[in-house]
Amino acid sequence: PGQKMTALALSASLRPSAAAKTSRRRRVVDDDARAFKAPKADDDAHNDRRQQIVGWAASALLLSAPHAAHAETMKDMYIAAGRYAFLEKEFNDLRYAGVKDVVPGLASGVPGDETSVDAVKVTYDAEKISHEKLMQTYWKHVDPTRGDGQFKENGAKYRAAIWVDGPAERKEVETNLSRLQNSEIFGKGKALVTPVLDAPPKSFDPYPEDQWKALTNNPKAYEKDKAERQKAFDKLWGFVQYCANRLCGYVRFAPNCTGDCLETFPELRERNFGQPELIGDIKITGGSGR
Repeated sequence: PGQKMTALALSASLRPSAAAKTSRRRRVVDDDARAFKAPKADDDAHNDRRQQIVGWAASALLLSAPHAAHAETMKDMYIAAGRYAFLEKEFNDLRYAGVKDVVPGLASGVPGDETSVDAVKVTYDAEKISHEKLMQTYWKHVDPTRGDGQFKENGAKYRAAIWVDGPAERKEVETNLSRLQNSEIFGKGKALVTPVLDAPPKSFDPYPEDQWKALTNNPKAYEKDKAERQKAFDKLWGFVQYCANRLCGYVRFAPNCTGDCLETFPELRERNFGQPELIGDIKITGGSGR
């Protein structure tokens, strides 16, 4: 019997315990689970790679999109007002504000005479500067009361003209032309006769590049005309220093721009805020427009 009990004890010791069986089953299950999950890990890696490629493609589209959008905001504007050198300089001075290029040339299609006129083509970024803002510069450097030249620049070649691109620009230009007419800033009772035409001109032939920036490169050729233009600018768009009701030290900009003119140049309201009107007991003491 003792031998039998020893044999039973040995048999029992050789059989795995319930805990051992459970542990072994867990290992098998864990191994199976890892074997089952391995393909998912491969799928995740594949998905990550695919998302990375999609991300690169999206980044490329975002980088190219601003250029496409930017190209859509570039616009051209054609204007004429006497010898091209003067408008060319004024609009080149606006490069900081959004003007990209200014090309002088001869434009055809102005009614009344078949002679082509000195003009400039202004390329600008409409997101940075508006057509109406550019036209403010034009209004300050044109004499719209003349149909046969500008200032002391006489002849059909120096007639003024404005070309507009579409109904919105036409409405803007014609509205401001009417306001300036009503304000009589260009002269009491004088009609404004600058034509507003559909853009582009019938033809536009750029001058050779060696003739560009003429006012900078050949200033002596324009001295007399420049002096005449400056005198007209100072009178209309300069400033005056004055005394009002015996109090001195007042300064008023573009003193002749009143009434509807201020609708075209609303910034003058702010610049002249708090300054007395030039009526009543006024004594002009200085200024560019004196």
